[in-house]
Amino acid sequence: MAQTSLLQGKRFYCREWVFHKIQHCLQEKTNNLSGVISTPNKQPPLTPGGGASNPGSLTAGSAKSGSSWGVLLVGGPGSGKTALCTELLWPTSVQGTHRGLHQQSLAFHFCRADDSDTLCVGGFIRGLVTQICHSGLVPGYEEKVRDPAVQSTLQPGECERNPTEAFKRCVLLPLLSVKPPQQALFLLVDSIDEGCQLGEGEQRSSPGSPRTIAELLASHHEFLPPWLLLICSARRQNKAITKLFTGKCVCVCVTHLGDVFF
Repeated sequence: MAQTSLLQGKRFYCREWVFHKIQHCLQEKTNNLSGVISTPNKQPPLTPGGGASNPGSLTAGSAKSGSSWGVLLVGGPGSGKTALCTELLWPTSVQGTHRGLHQQSLAFHFCRADDSDTLCVGGFIRGLVTQICHSGLVPGYEEKVRDPAVQSTLQPGECERNPTEAFKRCVLLPLLSVKPPQQALFLLVDSIDEGCQLGEGEQRSSPGSPRTIAELLASHHEFLPPWLLLICSARRQNKAITKLFTGKCVCVCVTHLGDVFF
């Protein structure tokens, strides 16, 4: 089950400029979709037994060069990052409802330091799959993840032992192989820095296996389909997150009017 926000339903004020920035990023990805849709043969073969359908053969060429970038919302404790993410998904203002960005949400996840279930990488992956299937925004996705071989990687225990395999087989490859939607969609992860300190003390289930949701997304961000915008939020002072997403995201400081690119 997807982890939701404790602030859902509460009124949100100001920060309109942040929503305009996100809207601009989504529009930019949508504008770039014409080339992706008109040249589907440039995507790698994703049929069973061929090319990139083998998770081990997934390479950076699976996504359009230069198209896999996202947005990292940063700010100090109490600066309103979670409130902003909540308003993006469940708008309470007339402007937010009219803007309609919530209609472009493919999936979301809210990490909480006081709830270990929200920090579980396996649970995160299973939650994404469930939401994408129920969203109806990506026709053909649900059929692909029904494959018994794909389902086996989602089983409790197996998904925790090899989250990389599960993420590739159940999220990346199916999304890359379906017809792109008419407009860009976004995947939102709030407080992605939560659990990073816990992850540092954990042993990896296998060499190179991600210990946290942040590590999983940072190491696979370049393979996301070009029509999907990754939006994450984190504390500004968390250097580990800054390092993980350097060169992959537009950094938007929610406590200032300026943007920083890194």
